[in-house]
Amino acid sequence: MSSAPLIVLEGIDGAGTSTQTALLAHHLASRGHKVLTTREPSDRRIGQLIRTVLAKDAPPIDRRALALLFAADRLDHVAQEIEPATRAGVIVVSDRYLWSSLVYQSLALARERVEALNRHAPPAALTLLLALPAEQAEGRRQRRGGPEEIFDDLAVQQALADGYERELLLAAQQGQLAFRIDARPPIPEVAAAIARAVD
Repeated sequence: MSSAPLIVLEGIDGAGTSTQTALLAHHLASRGHKVLTTREPSDRRIGQLIRTVLAKDAPPIDRRALALLFAADRLDHVAQEIEPATRAGVIVVSDRYLWSSLVYQSLALARERVEALNRHAPPAALTLLLALPAEQAEGRRQRRGGPEEIFDDLAVQQALADGYERELLLAAQQGQLAFRIDARPPIPEVAAAIARAVD
């Protein structure tokens, strides 16, 4: 049996990656595919630690240490969840993956250094960037509530949005399969655009 693909949804906080991950999984399952949904930071032990240190009211963490934690979580996530599923013919749909490290951690570290930390992470078969203006994403985050995180400031989110566009351009230059999805329309319209891209 050939391996199934890893499909990743990326985007700034509030772009709708979690919602659209679930909807894409439903779309694929309705066509007879076996699907596993997952996310990064993962729900495993290192990922749980990361979620605690991302809170704005948590004690500060050195950004180099944070980048290492994300890389460690990814390797564990791949080894324990992603690769066993894809080897078994299960399509994995992940709410974030490698691009998130390249974008978020590159705010404080050289991109090349972040890339080196993640050199053992296998590439996704397909990456979908949910593109949304930072101001609109901020409004969505405020409406949904929840704890503030260290990356939530509007200026930071604008820089992250630029970083994601950079990764999309680099992916195209490197021949990786990636699409930009306009995340501004209502949820069903975005879901339909994602389904068309995946199909």
